[in-house]
Amino acid sequence: MPLRRVPGSRWILSLALSPVFAVLVSSYGDVPVALRPGTLGGGVTLLPNGWKIAPAGRHVQVGSLPLAMVESPDGRLLFIASNGYMKPAITIVDIKSQRVRDVLVLDHAWLGLAWHPDGRRLYVSGAGNNTVHELRWGVGAPLPRDPDENTPPRPPEPRLTRGPDLVLGRPMEIPLPGSNRPEPVAQSFIGGLAITPDGTRLFATHVMGQVVSVVDLKTGHVLRTIDLPAEPYTCAISPDGRTLFVSLWGGARVLLFDAVTFEPRGEVAVGEHPNAMAITRDGQRLFVACANTNAVWALDVGKRRAVEQIKVSLQRDAPPGSTPNSVSLSPDEKRLLVANADNNTVAVVDVGTVGQSEVEGFIPTGWYPTAAMFSRDGSQVFVLSGKGLTSMPNPRSMPRSIPGGESQYVGAMLTGTVSFLPNPDRNGLQTLTRMARTVTPYSDEHRLAPANAPGASPIPRRVGDPSPIKHVFYVIRENRTFDQVFGDLDSGNADPTLCLFGGDVTPNAHALAREFGILDNFYVDAEVSYDGHAFSTAAYATDIVEKFWPTNYASRGAAYLSEGGGPQRNAYGNVAAPMNGYLWDSCARKNVTFRSYGEF
Repeated sequence: MPLRRVPGSRWILSLALSPVFAVLVSSYGDVPVALRPGTLGGGVTLLPNGWKIAPAGRHVQVGSLPLAMVESPDGRLLFIASNGYMKPAITIVDIKSQRVRDVLVLDHAWLGLAWHPDGRRLYVSGAGNNTVHELRWGVGAPLPRDPDENTPPRPPEPRLTRGPDLVLGRPMEIPLPGSNRPEPVAQSFIGGLAITPDGTRLFATHVMGQVVSVVDLKTGHVLRTIDLPAEPYTCAISPDGRTLFVSLWGGARVLLFDAVTFEPRGEVAVGEHPNAMAITRDGQRLFVACANTNAVWALDVGKRRAVEQIKVSLQRDAPPGSTPNSVSLSPDEKRLLVANADNNTVAVVDVGTVGQSEVEGFIPTGWYPTAAMFSRDGSQVFVLSGKGLTSMPNPRSMPRSIPGGESQYVGAMLTGTVSFLPNPDRNGLQTLTRMARTVTPYSDEHRLAPANAPGASPIPRRVGDPSPIKHVFYVIRENRTFDQVFGDLDSGNADPTLCLFGGDVTPNAHALAREFGILDNFYVDAEVSYDGHAFSTAAYATDIVEKFWPTNYASRGAAYLSEGGGPQRNAYGNVAAPMNGYLWDSCARKNVTFRSYGEF
């Protein structure tokens, strides 16, 4: 990466071209240049962002971006909601055999998944269609016999079927074919759900509508609409059925309401992007994952205040970016599981003593874990990994507007998984923790002084050290990987087999690269423009970006929030903004002058 002297004895570091999306041929720390993303052996996989994963347990594919799971009433099955780019579905997995038993495809779904106390009705969020699906769980037709066996048909088993929808708003408009993303339409977008213990009422959060609907499950009528000051994520009901909790995704608060009169009963300030919640059986402790931080807030419900901030990042001094986005208590309520989406781990926290919670260790997971929970008897741990176990190049990628056929569009190539593993004891957890740390490239030790930094370089070896560089030009090229454009370069870490737009197609880009330099090992952990802009300008995509883009790009609603727009929710932007803002915000904090052309 060359330095150029310009008149006035100033030095310029020209980062001439940085494709927005994932660098497919890369090295990071101890990763050899020759390695390609994919399986490395020994249960380890290299991701395109330079991180490795070594997920524990046995894994079953369960669809695109699984976000939620619940056990069946008898504890034999897992019902998993997949909510990604491909059509949403409820996948039913047999816990004992760890095999997919059935799949029910839906038109719209996102996050919300709740059993009715009668064990015969499963409610699923209808997302952008502003509905809640009522699914029926009961005895269906006899299952067909195996054609290879001379046996009679198997007896009828419970099947999941569609029931009526609860309509909570106007159905979303269908965008015109071929559009890059849906036309902006008014939509409330249903998210998390909760049902009262007596089964009479359902509460549904409207993420973009900023309300909660209260539904009478006997009549299907909306009893009340509760206005909220910002975007909610989900809701929960206290075990006695008297208090409704709402995690305010865009408001850094948990709101409390009387679940009978629907009147407000207070609020508790927590970290940014509160999402998943877990409450103890006595209703006195509420654990709240705050995804724009590295912590879980523990609330004293009676006193209406936070009593602990439990840091759950893999490294104690890591900057925000672990993305805790799921919490679940063990049956004895002594352990808490926290899914850290961007650390690819589940933190296991000892919460047995109030006010003295302590992280016991970490379980390595697949790519972007979105949920983790204990089995009903506490013997197993189930983990959902939103992006699955691996990724791959897509040289045969086709536009999203072309239906049918074999498409290697990135949104369709990420298949999530559920992992099954025994609930680890302390010794087993220590082994898992060592593996989690071994495959993670970040460490507190090297946060301010990266390992293996070259000595003869104008780039400071330690953050804050002086440098002759006076100006940096950061040019972003969207929608292409490094290799798709620069795979034909004879310098740098390039793969010519993945080059689609070489020097004969992009002469100006190649001229810039040869004149100034290339970012061949610049890691942008993104799949599309939505999260690509976030990673390129903030080195981080928040949980709302990661969980909204697949639905948005599939033309099923959600909102495009990654380039500004919408109400301001923190000091740096809308609900999609990172806790510490973007590149220009970092410059402003350090009194460094900057200009931005075209981003946001």
